[in-house]
Amino acid sequence: MSRFRWRLLSVFVFALVLFRWLAARPYHHSGSPPAPAIQPGSSPPPSLVMPPRPSVSAVSPPAPAPASSGLQLPAAVASANTPPFEYTDNYLLVGLDCRPFGGGAGLSDSILVAVFDEPSGALGLISIPRDLWVDIPGHGQDRINTVMNVARRDGLDPLELLGRVLENTLGLPIAHALAIDIGVFERAVDALGGVTVDVPCPIVDNFIDPREPSGHRKLDLAAGAVRMDGVTAAMYARSRHGRSDFSRARRQQAILLGMRRELSHTGTLLRLPALFSQFVDSVETDLRRVDLLALAQRLLRVDARHLHGLVLGVEQTRPFQTQDGKAVLRPDAAAIEGALDKLFAAPTPGVALAGSVCPKADVALGSG
Repeated sequence: MSRFRWRLLSVFVFALVLFRWLAARPYHHSGSPPAPAIQPGSSPPPSLVMPPRPSVSAVSPPAPAPASSGLQLPAAVASANTPPFEYTDNYLLVGLDCRPFGGGAGLSDSILVAVFDEPSGALGLISIPRDLWVDIPGHGQDRINTVMNVARRDGLDPLELLGRVLENTLGLPIAHALAIDIGVFERAVDALGGVTVDVPCPIVDNFIDPREPSGHRKLDLAAGAVRMDGVTAAMYARSRHGRSDFSRARRQQAILLGMRRELSHTGTLLRLPALFSQFVDSVETDLRRVDLLALAQRLLRVDARHLHGLVLGVEQTRPFQTQDGKAVLRPDAAAIEGALDKLFAAPTPGVALAGSVCPKADVALGSG
């Protein structure tokens, strides 16, 4: 058989195997029931509904929706400004505190909402502080990072309950959700061949890691574009450098932006099956494999100029101490609404705030 025919046969077999793999049934974290999709426009029970968000003109001129989005937009959208979030798909992204070497409380330490805006083709990332004090239906008030554990304890779907809490807090319907733990994140970065992240401030930190002979692993990064493997990226995302969850949220957004850049490289297509295989046994989601692949493709179609990052921080929350002594953040509904209305005018994800000053490189040491 000629070399050309052999290659053609190989491509055909690979395509057939990939098609059968993508057509497989949805997969879920072991022990977790499938999370029902929360359809855009659906409403929580009347007692939990937030006041509707006012219509505010979008900052970007609308464009026709991608043909693959599945959303049918009125013809008027092509010639009129679109109120923010009226034609968006909103995805909940959760990073769980489950260590690759065991341990961790399983709390939702990283909570983001990815907002795909159909008319403008923009993508906005919203980082939610883990200490946000929220109402949990059927439970009372607690930190938002405890919601999934509350759901597991009560036999509920963890991602569905967290999505409902976010809907009530932000006024944004959550279409789909997925959660991964630190170990999966590390393997995903390594499957990409590493990730380049823009580091605005030098950082030195120290982490417990039984995989090292000393039992500890040091993080020591200079400012600038830094190439990271999975372990380094996970430490950079977890560090309390600056002792602020808000600065940590910006670093997490910067890592996600770096992963998007890696996915956009020509050779990455050949690594996608290896990347997706990292999720099979560890991801918790209501998305099928084919949906995850479509989501990755949708992410790559977003123009880099239309990527925006928002961290809900000191201007949208108020420090508060509960009766039992918990230091938490109480959401300011009006301030959150104002920030969300400007999501698609926000800077690139992960960019440090204008006028911010770098703390000492080793300020994270001893911060807990």
